[in-house]
Amino acid sequence: MQAALFGREGDAGDRRDNVMARITSVRAGDFDALALENDHVRVVIIPELGGRVWELTDRLRNRQWIWHRSGVSLSRVAPGSSYDDVWAGGWEELFPNDAAGRFEGRDLPDHGEWWTASWSVVPTHSDFPGIRLETLTSVRRTRCTKEVTLDGEAITVSYRIESLESEPFHCLFKQHLAIAVTPSCRLRLPGGTVTVVDPGFGTIVGAADSFQWPSCTGSGGKVADLGSVSAPSLDTREFVYVEDLRAGWCGVDDLERRASLRMAFDKAVLPFVWLFITYGGWRDCYTTVLEPCTNMPKDLDGAVRQGRSMELQPGQIFETRVAVTLRELEAAASTTS
Repeated sequence: MQAALFGREGDAGDRRDNVMARITSVRAGDFDALALENDHVRVVIIPELGGRVWELTDRLRNRQWIWHRSGVSLSRVAPGSSYDDVWAGGWEELFPNDAAGRFEGRDLPDHGEWWTASWSVVPTHSDFPGIRLETLTSVRRTRCTKEVTLDGEAITVSYRIESLESEPFHCLFKQHLAIAVTPSCRLRLPGGTVTVVDPGFGTIVGAADSFQWPSCTGSGGKVADLGSVSAPSLDTREFVYVEDLRAGWCGVDDLERRASLRMAFDKAVLPFVWLFITYGGWRDCYTTVLEPCTNMPKDLDGAVRQGRSMELQPGQIFETRVAVTLRELEAAASTTS
């Protein structure tokens, strides 16, 4: 991981915001990592562990947004491993699937292929410092690239997936950003229709009917607010899909720190947001995972039957990007959903 890969001496910055961006080699646990940072934001990426983002820090408000799982250390795991058993946290992506299983003639691994892959650092195509990673997948043969750039308070990740298969195949592409929430946080969406993933899993939504974000019928028939983050409890967990978004974004506000995280995306490409919520009720974990996705529902068979699945043709190139902005919480944000 040489600095020369990232432009002139690896320290040439984007000066449009008068903020010098720089890249340095660091360590994350036992692994080599790269830090992309300026005076506003610090991003730490571990190429050999799926290219995951391990740190996402708002330096102005001293807020580190990425959740790290207590008791589960960073480790290199074999393809096909059980994701839930070894998940340490971070910001990852899922491709070509979520749930493991046999599909269209292939045995797809749990949570896809990206998270267990080692990604190579390659020269960036950006005009200012960025980190460009590349890998090849084998269960579904593809060439995959993601490039992370930093401009002021915004981190942009550009994705490119090229099919190397000789036949078309259905697949899924999804963000998987685990947020370090606290009871002072609020989950934010631009409205939308909410449906539970599994009525037998969740404990917040009390009815199986869909509802409009964020108010739902909770246990005992009382109105519950899905946007509120509760204190730790072994009884609190939920997993939902959100569709019919009015705009392409989701996020979290920290009212105590006056800090805001917004993930923006093309809702024509990622029309669904999944939210995995556990405030202690799933494996004693306390986090919310933001998951803009191409598909709904999570199993590929169901998504294909409903006409809500991504599909790649032979040689086709899929491209999209997401942008995460870390900024001060505006007064109006505390009163909106």
